[in-house]
Amino acid sequence: MKDNEKYFKTNLRRWNELVEINAKSKFYDLDGFKSGKSSLFPIEREEIGNVDGKTLLHLQCHFGMDTLSFARLGAKVTGVDFSDKAIKLARQLSEELNIPAKFIKANIYDIPDVLHEKFDIVFTSNGVIGWLPDLYKWAEIIDYCLKPGGTFYITENHPFGNLIDEKYDGAFQVGYDYFNEGKPYRFDEDDASYADPNIKLQNFETYDWFHPMGDVINSLLKVNFELEFLHEFPFSFFQIHPDMKQNKETKYWEFQTLKHSVPMIFSIKAHKKKD
Repeated sequence: MKDNEKYFKTNLRRWNELVEINAKSKFYDLDGFKSGKSSLFPIEREEIGNVDGKTLLHLQCHFGMDTLSFARLGAKVTGVDFSDKAIKLARQLSEELNIPAKFIKANIYDIPDVLHEKFDIVFTSNGVIGWLPDLYKWAEIIDYCLKPGGTFYITENHPFGNLIDEKYDGAFQVGYDYFNEGKPYRFDEDDASYADPNIKLQNFETYDWFHPMGDVINSLLKVNFELEFLHEFPFSFFQIHPDMKQNKETKYWEFQTLKHSVPMIFSIKAHKKKD
């Protein structure tokens, strides 16, 4: 991971700047969350199932809204994120709303150094693996954190959907390589927040890794997991393209003029094999 430290530091500056912006945005609706609304998407709640009484680890938890939403459903929760500002706000929300939770500042690759508890469920979602250079190490970390028989669940951008050239005026045009040999893409043109396009960022340089679906699945199979399902969906959890409009009932973003359905997000549920 040492070769990637400069990328992590650059991305950390970006995410630390985004915390306050995101917390104030309509996209995150923090006021609604404080009033009792869940930040979880319908698919997440349905597919992950009952969490009441279970221990749950949320990887790359940002400032903890999803983590605390699971706590409201009865889970004993722990959230991990590499942003010190995100973790600070998550702890403040936990205290302010009187929702028990533990939040840990750490790069997830460093989790074995700071966290020794084993969990019933490991959860991660919506724009997470693009910040990780090594999915095989990621899968090993998940395996390390789970109890035998425990559940791993992820919803995420579909690798096919990631190919979209978001600056193209038409509905769909390929703008990126699907197979990219593990090299990060450097982005430095998008100086606006995805949660509030009206706010211009100071730290607009980022490094993202695009992972083929085969790498996602094979990383889990290589360690100690049995897949329960892989599901694919033709909508997104944010407006990845101008042609998309939000469905107010589901909260997902859907294409308006695209003639063919394309996979935009996927979900995977897997179980750690018992010893």
